[in-house]
Amino acid sequence: MLHSRLLGEDDISRFKWIDRAEVIEAFYRLQDGQLLRYEQPEVVHGWPEGEAEHDALILQQCYQRGGWLYGVFDGPALVAAVVVDCLPIACAGLDLRQLKFLHVSQGYRGLGLGRQLFALAREQALVLGGQGLYVSATPSRHTVDFYTGLGCELLASPDPELLRIEPEDIHLYLRLA
Repeated sequence: MLHSRLLGEDDISRFKWIDRAEVIEAFYRLQDGQLLRYEQPEVVHGWPEGEAEHDALILQQCYQRGGWLYGVFDGPALVAAVVVDCLPIACAGLDLRQLKFLHVSQGYRGLGLGRQLFALAREQALVLGGQGLYVSATPSRHTVDFYTGLGCELLASPDPELLRIEPEDIHLYLRLA
């Protein structure tokens, strides 16, 4: 039975057990301010080497400065999670809060968990004083289509630091206020 709750610092080590495996058929890249879709089949078997450990450090820092972490469990197993950072990002004429993490384990996709967690993230961004969400999305078609289907739009001028960290990501935002 699925249950959800706020996550604490002790839960951050559980994020690595979220099954990120997927079959990707296509990707997007930004070209001349437009999304360009291109076919490139790829199989992702889980976390890339060292990424889970790197993400754990980033999530711990986010938590310690007041970020919001929320998870869905199946028994003791964390199967989906979302994180919103409390740091303000001035972008698109708005005071945004970053969606740091949103993943649903492979076996739990298609149940609406991603949409539910995104809705909670929207609410939390407002609680944290944001006027919108900043989303640095993995460029896979499924991921970008998920966020744009929820109303996210391309950022004409992404945050320079976030663009430096994730230059291949598709940088989006969602106006909340």
